[in-house]
Amino acid sequence: MNPIPNKAIAYRIFTLLRRNAANWKLDAAGFWSYPALSVDERGQLLWLFAVLMAVPLPQKKRTALFRPKAIVVARAGTPDIVRYENLHTGHDPFPALTWDKPLAMFPHKSVAKLVYKDLELMEAELLSAYPSAGEQFLKNRKLTDSFVKQYIGLIHPVFLPFIRHLAPQFFAALGVEKAGQAK
Repeated sequence: MNPIPNKAIAYRIFTLLRRNAANWKLDAAGFWSYPALSVDERGQLLWLFAVLMAVPLPQKKRTALFRPKAIVVARAGTPDIVRYENLHTGHDPFPALTWDKPLAMFPHKSVAKLVYKDLELMEAELLSAYPSAGEQFLKNRKLTDSFVKQYIGLIHPVFLPFIRHLAPQFFAALGVEKAGQAK
């Protein structure tokens, strides 16, 4: 099996899901997390995304990020959505968080000095690592150090507490709690 097509497919699926969100009948437009890995009751690998409300502030060249407004779960490596939750109108696992105050700004520290082309390249590299990371995660709920480094280097830290709650096995495999990187 040639791993290159799988890597390209993972990147393409992520891009399709994120870019086509505006065409959905579901409200999934916003600032998406990179996929957190999860396993369903049948042992199938899933990608879990937290979607934050985002308000561009062009005059400041930043985007205000608010609490999660949706959760999207897809079969890993496919655009097949298996679950969508609108947290504003449905079940809200974060009821203590207000809807009207930003939690953070984008860009965050680890990507602030990157030009868009470099960020895009780093995203492509991270997403191309998902097929092998998924296999490893299914096997023993662990992730390689290189995948963790890529993921933590790109993910906005505001997502980590939500990932801890929504995908605890993935969060544990990241090891950020031990490293003191998550609060």
